[in-house]
Amino acid sequence: MLPGATNPREHHFFMSLTALPVHVALVDDTGAQDPQYMAEVAGALNEQVLRDFAPVWHVRASVGAYPQAPAGTWSIRLQYRLDDPGALGYHSDENNQPEAFVMATDDWPATASHELLEMLADPWGNRLHSGRLPHGVEGAYASFGLKHPTSLVKYLLEVCDPPEARSYDIGGVPVSDFITPSWYHAAMKTHTVYSYAGMCRRPREIPPGGYVSFATPDGNWWQILNRGGLLQTSNLGRFDRSSWSSLREFVDAHAREARA
Repeated sequence: MLPGATNPREHHFFMSLTALPVHVALVDDTGAQDPQYMAEVAGALNEQVLRDFAPVWHVRASVGAYPQAPAGTWSIRLQYRLDDPGALGYHSDENNQPEAFVMATDDWPATASHELLEMLADPWGNRLHSGRLPHGVEGAYASFGLKHPTSLVKYLLEVCDPPEARSYDIGGVPVSDFITPSWYHAAMKTHTVYSYAGMCRRPREIPPGGYVSFATPDGNWWQILNRGGLLQTSNLGRFDRSSWSSLREFVDAHAREARA
């Protein structure tokens, strides 16, 4: 898919989020979690979506804990091992129903929050948003094949990746920070929030531990990862739909390689 192209499934299902509410089932496939704790985590995720995320990103969704995901629901499945090596969590879709998989680590609720919010913002992993280059690399615009520092690139909409090193608590449960649409602005504005918990303090900022992925007008994909304050840039090449099911799968695989 070329930058700017629209996936028909993505358009249809994203728009449907504002028309029909989505219900997401939190499921413990390990069988080892206390059901009361699962209910507490589901409650925190539900509150985050309704109170914090939905007003910003205009989605309608709720979350509940279940032994098995009811028919027709999206799901977040807690597991001991994931099919995607090196990942703490990822999301895909099965039978046109988005679903996420999360490894049962000590801080799995924050990972579940990360996957939930990104699944709601972009169910199919192909949604793009235009903006200038990330903060800190604007002066190197020529190295990205751009003709001017104000040239636009197309970001893959991964709302938790730039501030992913930050979480905040809801009822004692850690949940993920996430960017707001203002993160894509060209310049700073007074009293503007760029990520909900404040990890991002200016437009297009990549704080330590975060990363972004974007395409330049020539069709090349790039990824910038902040390693302890140093921005590491990787050219991912062109997206080949015959090899990857979505742009998200493509860029996440490269992110895990870079961290390894």
